[in-house]
Amino acid sequence: MELSEQVLDRIRSVPGVLHAQELDERQRIMVKKLEKQAENTGAAGGLMEFVNEGVWEALAREHVILIVADNEQGFRDPPEPWTLMVDEKKNVIGEWLHPERIEGFKEKKNVQFISSDFVLYTDRKRTGKCYFLLPGISFPEIEDVVGVDNVVSGSVSPPADAYLKKEVNMTENYWTILVGYDESD
Repeated sequence: MELSEQVLDRIRSVPGVLHAQELDERQRIMVKKLEKQAENTGAAGGLMEFVNEGVWEALAREHVILIVADNEQGFRDPPEPWTLMVDEKKNVIGEWLHPERIEGFKEKKNVQFISSDFVLYTDRKRTGKCYFLLPGISFPEIEDVVGVDNVVSGSVSPPADAYLKKEVNMTENYWTILVGYDESD
């Protein structure tokens, strides 16, 4: 079995994964275009800049897999914070909290919740402008596949999300995630 088929089989076996396919070159180009437009528009209705590092890192890999997943059907939470607020030096001044971490932060004096699962650190100095950063996230489900290297994932912006769901004939409010990997030598 080819490596790409092994990877797809592994991903499709993950609970909550509803669809998985490798992106073709046309789709990759369109996602790049839509991500660039989204970054130019900004986050929070254009109030803040954002950079989708995870998607850019995934798109830079040899293989890019589109995953459509649903946490209501068992897909897991991200293993690391998927959204950060950073300053110009990439100092983390805010972050998304995994549900297991939320309770532990409620009593902390140095945090301010700006949503039910995102905190700002009030005691961290900021340098220059702040922006949202969507970092590359590990995708442990395929990291042990022999022949796979440099695995990274990222959640696409709303415009790319809408495009990709249309490409695979899905309209529901599911996660669209890109997983990129290289083949090891």
